[in-house]
Amino acid sequence: MKSEHTHRRRIAVLVVFLALCAGLYIWIYVIPGISGALTRTAIVSHGHLRVTDEAEGYVIRNERVISAGQSGGISYYTEEGIKTRKGAKVLDVYPTQGSAAGYYAGHTGVISYYIDGYEEYFTPETMDQLEPGELADLVIEPENTYRAQTIAGEPLYKIVLDDTWYVAVPVPEERAGKYAAGAAVALEFGDRTVPAVAMDVIKKQGGWLVLIRTDRYYEPFASIRKVALTIVTEDYEGLIVPNTSIAMEEGVPGVYVRNLTGAFHFTRIKVITTDGKDSLIHSGTFSEADESGEQKRVNTVEIYDEILRHSETKE
Repeated sequence: MKSEHTHRRRIAVLVVFLALCAGLYIWIYVIPGISGALTRTAIVSHGHLRVTDEAEGYVIRNERVISAGQSGGISYYTEEGIKTRKGAKVLDVYPTQGSAAGYYAGHTGVISYYIDGYEEYFTPETMDQLEPGELADLVIEPENTYRAQTIAGEPLYKIVLDDTWYVAVPVPEERAGKYAAGAAVALEFGDRTVPAVAMDVIKKQGGWLVLIRTDRYYEPFASIRKVALTIVTEDYEGLIVPNTSIAMEEGVPGVYVRNLTGAFHFTRIKVITTDGKDSLIHSGTFSEADESGEQKRVNTVEIYDEILRHSETKE
């Protein structure tokens, strides 16, 4: 009997222990998340807002492919991706009979042994004629032509003539608004960022074509063609507010700011940009033209102001 009573006490202690553990877990992990979601207000803070586009781009270069004039063994003098002066020896081809034929750089440029067969399709002169629908159907597989033997007529290497190169990016209509001709952008290839400029945004039958130009060096630029990348179209620092906080009164945007008495009053804002979730706004004051065309100053939100998180909850 005593043994059974002890067993029940142990079970009761175990149940209480597990209940305490569950309660502690809820207190630490669950309640903060719920309370954060239910918080009625938000504090305006300084932050960093980036507008990005995940896309596939097609690298375009001014390049020339050099083919073998005879069959034979190859001896190389220039490595992949090396910028070479005009007249520098790139390789020799040793035919079965006769003397070696030397191949020299006809221009100053970057040497690459990756050739995909689209060197004459993707050119700076014709890139504005590319069609998004056609690009999607292309099968592009660059081939490494660095090898021990060659046959006459086979490509040996290519040389990229200019430091400036381009990326053609097909985008659907709903994403074309992220781009503006002449605007600075950044190309993110994994952990490497390349500053660039969106030189043109062209409407096409199958969507839109964005042409981007850069003269910044990126080591694999001479060998890649089709590449997945992140394009940063806007990058700002300033005051950040949730989009759910923004309301409209008399056709102008604003947020509801808590004053010293605890009441909320509508305060106009001017949005600089948005990523769809948050907006970056002017701080302190902003300028706008009145009915006569004169510029006037409008007081707006300050850092650390307390605003309604959801504008529709204003009482």
